[in-house]
Amino acid sequence: MICKKNSATWQYDDSCRNVYLYCNPATNTCDYKGCTNSDYMKGWDTRIHGYPQRCRGGTYCPDDNSGCKQLVNPGGHCELQRDDECAGQIPICLNSTCYVKAAPLGGNCVEDITEYTSYDAQGYALRQRIIRDNCMEGTYCSNSSKCAQSSLNGFTCSQDRECISQTCSTDGICINGPDVFHTIPTWLWAVLGIAIVLFILVVLGVLWILHRYQSKKEREKIIKFFGDNEEFAKYAMLEEDSNDGLTAASGEHHDISANKEKSNTSRTSMVFLAHPDYHVSSALGTTRPLSFLPGSNSSVSRLRNSTPATLPAGSTPRISLGGSATPPFNGSRSSMPRASTSDLPN
Repeated sequence: MICKKNSATWQYDDSCRNVYLYCNPATNTCDYKGCTNSDYMKGWDTRIHGYPQRCRGGTYCPDDNSGCKQLVNPGGHCELQRDDECAGQIPICLNSTCYVKAAPLGGNCVEDITEYTSYDAQGYALRQRIIRDNCMEGTYCSNSSKCAQSSLNGFTCSQDRECISQTCSTDGICINGPDVFHTIPTWLWAVLGIAIVLFILVVLGVLWILHRYQSKKEREKIIKFFGDNEEFAKYAMLEEDSNDGLTAASGEHHDISANKEKSNTSRTSMVFLAHPDYHVSSALGTTRPLSFLPGSNSSVSRLRNSTPATLPAGSTPRISLGGSATPPFNGSRSSMPRASTSDLPN
């Protein structure tokens, strides 16, 4: 059995070729894995073999998943870039040796240079160089193996570690990385607040204008309604005055009949006006508008039809031989009473 890591990708690989097994270097045999660094491994079936445990409490799981081991003290051996295998505050694994990332500014430092090879969609190899050191935050290990001060944004650089932002652009300038939180300036917050206030005021202004427009339309409807009502009332009063003059000319012996006809005229001279929204409201509240009820007097034509006919001068009313007065015609404003035979002169 061969137990090794791929020299190009530095990924652990062995000849067992089984998701459940690892290469035991002590015996050069394949054994079941005893630990894992993740909660999922592709192709693992728990019905065939139980899922390996996660390492906790001062232990770590090596790359071969052989089993949990104790953390390595500074200066001890660790696997490639496995910082989690080292003990201490801010541990780091450099050149397969555990260190603490706490070398001060101007102090001696250690570098770990690792080159990775990856392949793009067309199959071309891409090489990437990663340089790590044990200098404290804000410094980096220079070519003289001394910790130097990292550069601020806008200064020249050749590697990401030379920048405080840990991002060196392709133009060789320190910049903020794409995952860095961008602080919004105060003036932009002020502009945003003013824009929100102006938007609210504009909405309120538009609503106020619409309300005024609707109120104006309602007032116009009300004014038109009462204006039409006054016009019809004046017309009815003129009709009533003409009927009164005609009744006075018929003689005193017809006073009782004239009074009845006058009351009849008053009833038939009633004018019913419909509000502009009458048909809409009546359709909601009743099954049939009142304007369709029999006997309703809500039009000018009805008022005109009720105008009494004037008798020719010197003519006499029709006489009923039965001795009773004929009642007035329906729809007439007024009618002369019929005289009985007892009222005729001898």
